[in-house]
Amino acid sequence: MTSPLDAAAHEGIVLTGASKTFGLTKVLHDISLTFAPGTVTGVLGENGAGKSTLFKILAGIYEPDAGATLRVNGKEASLPLTPTSSANLGFAFVHQDLGLAGSLSVTENVFVGAMMRKRGLIDWKAQKVKVRELLAGLGVDVDPATPVQELTQAEKAVVAIARAVYARGRERSSLLVLDEPTANLTGVERDRLFEAMRAAAASGTAIAFCTHRLDEVLTATDSVLVLRDGSVVMQAPTSTISGEKELAKHILGRDLESHFPERTSHFVAGSEPAIRINELSGGGINGLSLDIRPGEVVGLTGLAGAGHDDVPDLILGSMNAESGTVSVGGKKVKPSSATDATAAGIAMLPADRKRRSGIMGASIAENLTLVSIGTFTRRGLIDARAERRSVVEAMEQFDVRPMGDPDRPLETLSGGNQQKVLIAKWAAKAGVKCLILHEPTQGVDVGAKRTVLEHVRRMAEQGVAVLLVSSEHEELSHLCDRVLIMRGGLVRREMVGATAKQITEQCYVAA
Repeated sequence: MTSPLDAAAHEGIVLTGASKTFGLTKVLHDISLTFAPGTVTGVLGENGAGKSTLFKILAGIYEPDAGATLRVNGKEASLPLTPTSSANLGFAFVHQDLGLAGSLSVTENVFVGAMMRKRGLIDWKAQKVKVRELLAGLGVDVDPATPVQELTQAEKAVVAIARAVYARGRERSSLLVLDEPTANLTGVERDRLFEAMRAAAASGTAIAFCTHRLDEVLTATDSVLVLRDGSVVMQAPTSTISGEKELAKHILGRDLESHFPERTSHFVAGSEPAIRINELSGGGINGLSLDIRPGEVVGLTGLAGAGHDDVPDLILGSMNAESGTVSVGGKKVKPSSATDATAAGIAMLPADRKRRSGIMGASIAENLTLVSIGTFTRRGLIDARAERRSVVEAMEQFDVRPMGDPDRPLETLSGGNQQKVLIAKWAAKAGVKCLILHEPTQGVDVGAKRTVLEHVRRMAEQGVAVLLVSSEHEELSHLCDRVLIMRGGLVRREMVGATAKQITEQCYVAA
């Protein structure tokens, strides 16, 4: 294993010998690492590898086992940390959901809980000047009075970084942890965020950039830290990494030929559509017409604001359609009724997994059988034994980890394992004719991504029509029979057998 302590011992964040045990389970094993000032470290690992536990120790949420030491810029810090002592050390955290208040201004979001005051009153003028300085230093120029809900996703992410950097009145943080900040960004927006990361690092901040996107690590980081099964298995300069396959091997502990299942087509050209969308309008969509045949996988993408992100909710009926029709198996479905759409055979995995796709406080078993409980019901009574047997089989088939605990709450699983449970839920339901997936691998590690997409492909092989709405062009190129490019609420291009690069290029041509 490459030594993580290659930076000078008196610089940066140096954590040594950190372990963490919950009950009889040890989830971190003698972790030692360095986050050097002025650098961006890509932090990688499968869901459940220990990344969240590690950063919760640094955030003062979890207490490490005895024996760990922490040095910050040459000075020893007392463990365990508390949230307050973590903040006092200059540790700042930006989570995937950003935690911004959309109706409040940029200034109010940056200074929430730490308003600048003059003679006891909030000094709005000084705050606006400081916000402009902070955002300019991160490469963004927006009016401090702008409500956050009017910003682009990239601008929102930079505002969250500015707030974290300036926490408790500091000009910079000693450590800034970014958790999946690019999950909802387009290519151009990611580039802008990377520029902001670089600007923050240039001020001397050590940045830990957590992501599942291996290409981003290779292009946007100075070093790479990989965790597997609670241990550091590699920390090395990014320049020494040969490519994504090498990263995947470190993450998984084995070779992975491809992140994606082999593309095979199982639909019959000219067959009757499983789902027919005719002149559907609403949200950002202006008259969408689309047929998907049984067994066909159709991709839908575009740049931010192209309209593709509204299509799943319009079809399902969770967003009101202004006009148009949706038919499943030749029968029209009310485009304003999600209940009718589901009953007709439309299944959907929304992009917002935690709020809309699963019931986080319910068990794995309850989530798995939520839409198929009737299969186990006899004369109004649930056959609990048959239900449990089916759940255990599904957990094994979909490689849901940890194994053998159907009563475990869904919220305690990693993102990848949550998604496995949710795709298994629809795979178990009889009568599904069309499966709509909205960013299905967002926040999912490289191993779980392949498992999820393999089962999507398997459902297509069984005759289910699949609509895959995604900003992951590599995913679309490997999984889809054809890909549709949208702009201005309309389909502008249809592509068959396209590479990810060609899909990306066409998104910009269509724009």
